[in-house]
Amino acid sequence: MTMSWDLKTFGVLFSISTVSLCVYYRLYQRTSARLVYGDSKSMLDPGRRRLAEQIEDIVKLCPELSNPKYIPTFWAANQWANLVLFMVKEQFDNYFRANIFSREILTMPDGGTVSIDFSDDTNLCTTAPVVMFLHTVTGSSRDTSHFVRYATSRGWRGCVFNRRGHGEISLTSPSFNCMGDASDTKAQVDFVTAKFPSASYLAMVGISAGSGLVLNYLGKEGENTPIQAACSLCPAYDITQAFTQLAELYPVVDRHLLSSVKNHFLTKNRQILSSKSQAALDRCYQAKTTHEFLTAHYSFAGCDSADDYFAANNPTEWVEGIVRPFMLVNSEDDMVCLPKNIQEDVVEALGGALLLRTRKGSHIAFNEGVLG
Repeated sequence: MTMSWDLKTFGVLFSISTVSLCVYYRLYQRTSARLVYGDSKSMLDPGRRRLAEQIEDIVKLCPELSNPKYIPTFWAANQWANLVLFMVKEQFDNYFRANIFSREILTMPDGGTVSIDFSDDTNLCTTAPVVMFLHTVTGSSRDTSHFVRYATSRGWRGCVFNRRGHGEISLTSPSFNCMGDASDTKAQVDFVTAKFPSASYLAMVGISAGSGLVLNYLGKEGENTPIQAACSLCPAYDITQAFTQLAELYPVVDRHLLSSVKNHFLTKNRQILSSKSQAALDRCYQAKTTHEFLTAHYSFAGCDSADDYFAANNPTEWVEGIVRPFMLVNSEDDMVCLPKNIQEDVVEALGGALLLRTRKGSHIAFNEGVLG
């Protein structure tokens, strides 16, 4: 009886191990990622040629980029499983890990409020490099803490830029922008550079909606920015088109996004927003898709029309002004920032841009290893 049970147990474990190895091998065979960047020799503009040469040097010096691969967690390789695992890990991080931040609150000229959450990194020297994280559309430092913690473990001083209405601070003026305001970001950058004048390096990382804000900020500031390099995780590129088909292709995702932004921006701030324009507030509530909401909220972003909003906040309008090397990371199975919207031609023409396209990764998830 015992021998029979042992054989059955062995058989089950052997079967599970065999299947796991087969799945892993299949994933490994499909892990090749693709790099897209401009050829410095084809750049006519001296500035763009210099940036392209920087990107080429970075690729040569970084083994992970010379032969890029991404192997997802084998039991969560599907786009939905990958995303769910990421969300579960995020919740676990929030509830069971001590994420200690100190907060600085900044008041903008119109009375609006933004904040910066700094990691607990008193062990770092004054010259430690600084990385600034720009969170997701309804996120905050709570959702970005694992990124910050990893940066700290690598000797970087991390901080998170909380936008208006984020980080558990309600709106203090009738103004918000789903994609973030580049002038607010400039104020936050200025505060960080004044706080750490001896920092050896300044970098910026945007996540999902924050990835577009990184590009807008860098493009608008041009040579004036102290940021030396940046990365955008899962950018949407042209936001006039990015979400137009989301409701059709992924209705569950679109409904979740729409419900999240309405609750985050409108429900919590109904009184102060209605003081500016009840009609604009009603227009936002009546939006039936994420794209409609993005189009409808232009008044609260300080614009006179949807066209004005997109002209001021669409990353494709500002990328040509970027004069710092920056990396873009996109997955082919992203259900939010759809792969059909990726603009490789723009990346190749800029000189300073490097795009990493992976076959899997879902939306900002990119789980790896046996446990993810």
